[in-house]
Amino acid sequence: MRILFLCHRETDVKIGGLAEFLHFLPISLKKQNIESIIYTASDSEESHRLLENGVKWYSGPFAKPALFTSRKKLTPLFKLCEREKIDLIHAQGLYRSGYIALQIRKKLGIPYVITSHSDILTNNSDRMKRRTVQKRCLTILRHASLTTHLTPFMEDASHNILNTQEKSKIIGNGIDMASWKPFSESSEKNYLFAIGRLEKEKGFHILIEAYAELRKKGVKTSLMIAGTGSYESELQTFAKKLNLTVVTNCQDFAHIPEDSVIFTGYVRGESKMKLMSEAKMILFATQPAWEEPFGIVQIEAMAAGKPLISSDTKATRFLQESGLQAHLVPAEKSSAWADKMAELFHDWDLRKKMGKTNASHAEKFDWTNAAMHYASAYRSAINKAF
Repeated sequence: MRILFLCHRETDVKIGGLAEFLHFLPISLKKQNIESIIYTASDSEESHRLLENGVKWYSGPFAKPALFTSRKKLTPLFKLCEREKIDLIHAQGLYRSGYIALQIRKKLGIPYVITSHSDILTNNSDRMKRRTVQKRCLTILRHASLTTHLTPFMEDASHNILNTQEKSKIIGNGIDMASWKPFSESSEKNYLFAIGRLEKEKGFHILIEAYAELRKKGVKTSLMIAGTGSYESELQTFAKKLNLTVVTNCQDFAHIPEDSVIFTGYVRGESKMKLMSEAKMILFATQPAWEEPFGIVQIEAMAAGKPLISSDTKATRFLQESGLQAHLVPAEKSSAWADKMAELFHDWDLRKKMGKTNASHAEKFDWTNAAMHYASAYRSAINKAF
């Protein structure tokens, strides 16, 4: 079986949770005799390269949903599907990627699976409030062979557009447990850790404000922020205005600066696992203005064997049902963050207990398990189509 993953942003294969998905899932799918190919939008000329995991990555034209779509922008994808003998399309997101999947189905008869992402949440996308967009999404869902969702609340959001319960399945994100195991006995160092895209809706400004309050309480530790984004310079300026010591572009992880707000830039792989495994705790401060469909940071905290302090979100509450040990706080209330950070900082026994429990439940999120669920879903989708 040959699957084509459709993603409407070129960055989806480079940074963030979807990049993790597109790296690790194809590796596990290959063990299920399923070959993966990835196609993303590109403003430049068509290109083809091989990713680190050995998966072919094509980029090129990616038509926007419209009443009349340019055949010129669709033809490269049609030719790619025929050349690569694609059996099934897996669209990452309903509106843009799902629209392209529908056009491929109309032209070539290739069935498609939709995975709902944050683009269907009205909190995240004003576009979804428009009637024409809702109608287009309804059509895409109607012709999908199967719909998958990261969490039950994402499934509900999709069903609010069109009830597809008869062809719907919840499959969460995953982690590569084999990669995390070498870090399971890491010694704790004196810093708090947060990671993600440095955008306002991710709440890093709340963490910096809470950290300033934590310092006023007499707690001596550092706050490490890993990631890049358009809000990075504003965050650094904000920290300086609070009279905090700011360290930028920190790459020497063997010597963590003391009593500082540390910006590392983008980290991945072993560097990320080392930083998470050696932190006192993981912080996840996404804000109400942006609803996370899953939040891979939470399960990475589990794999790292670390306690988590998180904004009170639907995704985190769902993961708590699967064993996640996390303290939930009001997302926008920096004083609540500071209080909980201080409480956990001073309670070594609680940190160890939460971390140990998280590690014991992490195995269920291994990509091998996710791949088995997706393989079953793919076969079901193809059988329904034919």
